[in-house]
Amino acid sequence: MAKPLAVSSANPWQGLDIQSEWERFSQRDAASAEVWTSHVWVDNMHCAACSGRIEQAIKQQPGVLAVHASSASKRVRVVWNAQQISPSSWFANLNEIGYPALPVNEYSAITDRTVQQRKMLWRLVVAVFCMMQVMMYAYPTYWSHSNDMAPDMVQLMKWASWVLTLPVMLFSATPFLSQAWASIKQRQLGMDVPVSLGIIAAFVMSTLATFAPGGWWGDVVYYDSLTMFVSFLLIGRWLDVKLRNRTAGALENMMRRLPNAVLKKSAPGEWVQIAASNVNVGDVLYVRPGEVFAADGLVLSGSTSADESMLTGESEPVMKPAGAKVIAGSGNLTSAIEMQVEQVGEGTQYHALVNLMASASTEKPGIALLADKVAQPFLWVVLLAAIYAVFFWWTTDPAKAIMSAVAVLVVTCPCALSLATPAAMLASAGTFAKGGVLIRRLQAIQAISEVDTIVFDKTGTLTENLQQITLVESRDAWDRQWILDVIASMSRDSLHPVAQALHGFALQQAAQDQRVMQDWQETVGGGMSASFNAPNGTLLPVKLGNAEFCGVTNEVEGDALRQVYVTTGEMMLARLTLSEQVKPHAKAAISQLIAHGLDIQLLSGDRIAPVKNLAAQLGIERAFGLQKAADKLQHVKLLQQQGRKVLMVGDGLNDGPVIAAAHTSIAMGSGVPLTQAQADMVVLGNDIGVLVSLISHCQKTILIVKQNLLWAALYNAAGVPLAIMGLLPAWLAGLGMAASSLLVLLNALRLTDWDKSGWQKGQA
Repeated sequence: MAKPLAVSSANPWQGLDIQSEWERFSQRDAASAEVWTSHVWVDNMHCAACSGRIEQAIKQQPGVLAVHASSASKRVRVVWNAQQISPSSWFANLNEIGYPALPVNEYSAITDRTVQQRKMLWRLVVAVFCMMQVMMYAYPTYWSHSNDMAPDMVQLMKWASWVLTLPVMLFSATPFLSQAWASIKQRQLGMDVPVSLGIIAAFVMSTLATFAPGGWWGDVVYYDSLTMFVSFLLIGRWLDVKLRNRTAGALENMMRRLPNAVLKKSAPGEWVQIAASNVNVGDVLYVRPGEVFAADGLVLSGSTSADESMLTGESEPVMKPAGAKVIAGSGNLTSAIEMQVEQVGEGTQYHALVNLMASASTEKPGIALLADKVAQPFLWVVLLAAIYAVFFWWTTDPAKAIMSAVAVLVVTCPCALSLATPAAMLASAGTFAKGGVLIRRLQAIQAISEVDTIVFDKTGTLTENLQQITLVESRDAWDRQWILDVIASMSRDSLHPVAQALHGFALQQAAQDQRVMQDWQETVGGGMSASFNAPNGTLLPVKLGNAEFCGVTNEVEGDALRQVYVTTGEMMLARLTLSEQVKPHAKAAISQLIAHGLDIQLLSGDRIAPVKNLAAQLGIERAFGLQKAADKLQHVKLLQQQGRKVLMVGDGLNDGPVIAAAHTSIAMGSGVPLTQAQADMVVLGNDIGVLVSLISHCQKTILIVKQNLLWAALYNAAGVPLAIMGLLPAWLAGLGMAASSLLVLLNALRLTDWDKSGWQKGQA
């Protein structure tokens, strides 16, 4: 092994020492090529004392020419000489004194989300503060008699309340007013339109009563109701933003997990540090304990264990001997190794996980689309109800007519209706992601809650991918090593679990997988074919697969072991047997799914005997073997014609058509090629028992969505008549609306707790 470059593995900022990396947040000095000015962001810098401490600590390091820290902008400007110091040194120094920093370019990627949440909080703070002051002025007028206060004192309190309401109108309420104006310009009716109409009407009526009392609008002001309504509305909006940002934050944490720099073996055999973005397929990297793998690859030398919990949901370390595959984003735990890169960037499983999370968060399930459809006509009903309230009261009391309409607009604010579905769905999606279950479409949560039939694939789903393989016989006239080389070479590039098991078996027998072959082709449900140069020099067509694919007619039908053949023409060169091991807890999980009233079926391309044998072990009554992709698709379509809601659980490798056609689908196993998987959900772990709690949690999610929608409907059904009759003042309508939205969000937060192991495992 080449001698590693002496770079401290304890410094996580070492990747910033590469010039292409520091150039992203630094500028070269015009007078000197070695002097750079870098800008970093420090979130923990809150006061002048903090900025002074930061400046003093960094200035002490040789090579730092100047430092300026601003607690107002939370930014630090460092002027340094690249010949004397590297960025990782002063980044590490900042961390040591309790002020971890981020490059400005990285901070800029997340600043919009952070600013949005903070600005929403500031709007809420301003609204609540002004509401408290307005209530202080309004309270005496509620409880005093007509002669207790002088008229000029009452008028002074109205003016003071008007002044305190201006910040609420000009700052706190602007999100609702601007969104309403945008909807009107697009000739659409959004949920902010009735809210804004209520806010404007209350403010205009109160302003007229303050500066021109005596008209038909009367002399009653509603500043307290207005500020209270805006405050309560902002509480719901702020909680919604915070819930959404929590999901976005989990995605950002995954995206920042990969290292900035790696050690690569150069042509002379020396280790050089390069940016992780410059890694290519075929590069040999040196990964030390505590570092994160920057790409998918193969362990060349050394042996270690890896933490794949973020990617697979499995908390136990995974052993990685020479020849094992490592996944980008997983952590090296015990020993330094050399690895050869096989996939980089978008081709890695890690980036596929990030893409799955990102795409899932932007899609709407069917129940959410239904809520959206209901919201539009509901808003028109709200406006008609407000107009009816105006006409009902106008002849009696015009001021009461306007405020009754305002109460209708406020009490029917569809915040709870619009939050009911996305709050619950996003909470469950984030919870599933933490537990190793990734959702490609949020629709899957609703679909899984409705299933009554589960169809399982066999290999790699109910059985382990690592299978016991035995070379039962080989033709004596042929070189056994040549046959093993052919098996290794043909199975090398296949993703099917059986092919991977054959490849591993051949390598254990000292086979070489680099034999030159022509016309390699893989047939779904059959096997692989290619042409090789035989030991005598002739070009032979070779098949590797099941009996039907290889043209073997004398297979023993009653044998429960799986048979794999190597043939050329009509001549059998070798026969291998595969003994499959049932996944842990599969039997207990299947029994519980059946106990929950689900119809469990098994479809497999394997022979009938081993399929029936496995079904008997697991307690599955309906099992079918010799099922090609077209047969599986036809079987699922037949179930759907019978009115069944079918969940297809497979390995995502050769079941693409049936996975796409099923009501919903789940791909099992960490070896699934996620970039090609068509499944709605991907369970990264190996525990089939997760399905039991997964289905239960999906049903709980939809139950909470229905509870939220029912509550929103009942609340509006009760509030509208009261508002029209003038029995519900605007402030109480605002309180009820805010309480309704808050209840919806708190109910959705119940879904953030998911115990995926909370099922009775029993005996596997």
